[in-house]
Amino acid sequence: MAALAFALQFCAGQVWGQSYGAQATSLLAQRSSEELSPQFEVVYTTPALYKWYGPRHLSTGYQRPWYQDQLTNYAQQHYQRYLNAGLEGDEWHDAFGRRLGRGWLVYTWEQEQPGRNGSRIRQGSFYSSVFGRLVISSDTAGGGTYRLMVGSELDARLTPMTFFKPNFEGVRLDYATDRLTSTFLFSRPSDPGNAGRTNFTHVAAGHAEVQLFDLAKIGATYVNAHTANSEDEFSVGNPLAGVLTTAQNQALSTLWVQVRDDSPVDGSGGATVFGHDIILVDTAGVELRGSEIDFLPAIAGARLRDGALVADGSEMMLFEYDLASLRDKGVDPESITAATIEMALANDYHVEMASDLQTNGERFNPETVLLTYARAEGNVQDDSNGELLRLGYGLPTGNELIGLNWDLVNWGGLSVQGEVVLNRQHRRYPNTRTEDRHEMVRRAHAAYGIAAYQRLPINLFVEGFHIADAYSTSFWLPQAGGIVQYEAPVPMLYEFVDDDDDHDSIPEWQRPFQRTSQGIAWPGYDVDGDFLHDYNQNNNPRPPWTVSIPGRPSSVPTNRNRNLIPDYEESFLRFRSDRPEFLFGVDMNHNGTPDPFENDLLPDYPYKADHQGINAYARWSPTPQIRLLAGRQDMGLISGDGNTESWYAMLTWTRRLGRGGRLRVFDFGALVQDDIRDDLQTWVQPLGAVGRMRDVRDLLAAQDTWRNTLYIDADQRLSAGLRLFHRLKWESWWQRRARLEVADEEGRMRSGFLGIINKGEWTIPIGLGVLEPRVKSEFRADRPFSTRLPPARSHEMSGYLMWTQPIFAEQTSVNYYARYGRQLFDTELQVGLELVRFWMLEGTRPDVGEDFNGQTVVAQIINRVGYLGYHLVTRAGIQYGRRNFESIEDERTSMLFVTMNAGLQ
Repeated sequence: MAALAFALQFCAGQVWGQSYGAQATSLLAQRSSEELSPQFEVVYTTPALYKWYGPRHLSTGYQRPWYQDQLTNYAQQHYQRYLNAGLEGDEWHDAFGRRLGRGWLVYTWEQEQPGRNGSRIRQGSFYSSVFGRLVISSDTAGGGTYRLMVGSELDARLTPMTFFKPNFEGVRLDYATDRLTSTFLFSRPSDPGNAGRTNFTHVAAGHAEVQLFDLAKIGATYVNAHTANSEDEFSVGNPLAGVLTTAQNQALSTLWVQVRDDSPVDGSGGATVFGHDIILVDTAGVELRGSEIDFLPAIAGARLRDGALVADGSEMMLFEYDLASLRDKGVDPESITAATIEMALANDYHVEMASDLQTNGERFNPETVLLTYARAEGNVQDDSNGELLRLGYGLPTGNELIGLNWDLVNWGGLSVQGEVVLNRQHRRYPNTRTEDRHEMVRRAHAAYGIAAYQRLPINLFVEGFHIADAYSTSFWLPQAGGIVQYEAPVPMLYEFVDDDDDHDSIPEWQRPFQRTSQGIAWPGYDVDGDFLHDYNQNNNPRPPWTVSIPGRPSSVPTNRNRNLIPDYEESFLRFRSDRPEFLFGVDMNHNGTPDPFENDLLPDYPYKADHQGINAYARWSPTPQIRLLAGRQDMGLISGDGNTESWYAMLTWTRRLGRGGRLRVFDFGALVQDDIRDDLQTWVQPLGAVGRMRDVRDLLAAQDTWRNTLYIDADQRLSAGLRLFHRLKWESWWQRRARLEVADEEGRMRSGFLGIINKGEWTIPIGLGVLEPRVKSEFRADRPFSTRLPPARSHEMSGYLMWTQPIFAEQTSVNYYARYGRQLFDTELQVGLELVRFWMLEGTRPDVGEDFNGQTVVAQIINRVGYLGYHLVTRAGIQYGRRNFESIEDERTSMLFVTMNAGLQ
């Protein structure tokens, strides 16, 4: 009975596991099978030497039957597919070993110290393919809500002076209650993708704002970027001040100090050095003065005047300290922990320093790169600013910003906002014998405040600002081996505040591992922020972008409509697009380009660095249609040489015309004294060639000038299908300086621009088709300030005739109401003719130099259909164009095209 009971229990166990036991012919075989089949349970563990190997990715049991052949035969059995062990992902556990579940790795960022490649970031395939490079987790409790986001194109804006990036890549944590809002940012901009790094840059930022009462709030900001080295202990030094990379932490052999004139244009009153010395500190804390141990620099490029060394204009004096020669004086260079330069300076000086470790990072023959350490304020030339400077040398290891901002909205008509920021730039002196390396900190400040008071019909506005020249919102990015390139074709910098002048979320400048538009920008064209240019609407108004990766050439950019030709130069598109010269905007830096349309390669601060000043105006609105404004501007450079002073006034008048038309008049006049250069970049479109961005130098045409800009436009709707548009811009500059002084600068006493545009279009329904005749007249008269550029006058007339005819009239996308609107058919035939006649009445221009006439013919078929949930538009056609010139060879172009566009609308 005992044996039978045991047998029943065993058979039951076999039935619970697998049915292989039915294959055995005896109880002994079953017992033997149990003993010879090792299992994961303790009861199945046996001391047999036989090892049974079976594929775990095929469905099988935990026991090996006694007589089972390990070979497979599918003559009588169905084929079994492999089981995918990762079909639902892998098993994941937390730091305590608790099971998190089965799934896939989306994103992980780990930093382990000490150790090589201790900073590791992995982005799983699901991060981009499934989640679109954006993952969000959130929770709510006790009136507070938080969101944790990991993404590659996050909008991260803390304050305008501290952190303003439209494409932040990293981790963002937001928390908010009724009275408190806070944001924290973390990033590793040194190769933020799938890579492990030993030398890298960390970025951490935070901002918190407290609502004091309904109309007022105050905030605090902290931003930090520092170099990290995973081979060091985390406790080495101050982590927020940064450490030296593995390639930087070695003894210096040479130290250079360069002193030059900070305003070389005037050619006088440059830097004056009355005395100099170097102070060295070794590991024992002993202070060594170069003058006491006869350790003197080699000096080049300086002139001696009244016992002092001077450098005027383009002259430069260079002090070279050969630290390796200290061995001859009984001092080990590797024991030096700090080096400080003492200099008695005066007048308009600019001090820069470098070492053999501060180079452009080239593998062969690296070049030394000088970095600024001190600049004189203003352009002093009478020795009144003499001082003793103590400049400690070190390699950059960190940059941090500490800011406070405030905002008061409409408190009894008063609104106030502003910000003050302290910038601390950290440096360390390299030394291999101690972990506590000497640290130097350079400080700079930035502040601004804005106040506005409104009590109709009076508005008052005042703003003041002070942005130091040394104020910096960027930091260096080391290479994987620890080398820092202080000069490179693509600057190895991480920017807290990006350059995005056209506000399309794609920065213009090139930076490592960051999207860029390759410098192509059209600021001010998209006024309403819908990514469609309100003045020049192209097929693709957002510029193409690339990612700058160190060591790889950037791809050549295409144009917004993929042909590098703006709309105001393209056939048919030119009717609705006008040149930037015809558009109105206030020019408060007096460089000849309205501020909304300016493009530069500078961070988008509210005010430029090295500038301080005030601006105030009063505005009176006697009626809703009329506004009169008068104001005063007083601005100057802090370290540079330059000032801007102006009295200005502006008149604005708007009037509604019949059938939805509108008349607008703007007149801006100013008395200006401006000698601050505001260079910029603008688009240049040569005739018959590919356009490009070009540097435009400010010619300082408003050093003592009357200037006035009159702008008028009128939109007339005469009937349901007839529309006229008129635009006039007249800009004049009158010099108040002596004629000889202006002539010495190759300038004209009077300069300006006159532009007149008239357009007309008529939409005529004929049956189911539509006939659209159009005409446009454009007159331009340029008189540049520089006499090197000739005056130019031109007139261009263009006429258009377009016909749209439905091919399958019974298939329509919208209902048709004759004489009350355009019909939109599924398939249409469109034919267009453009005739252009251009007269170069006087002079030449970079884009065109002589008369010509042109003709363009386009024929295309357009089909609109729904496809897989998308609205599919297909175009197929031909375009032929010709231009006939008077003296050069004619131009002929032809194009066949088939284009498909799919979208949601």
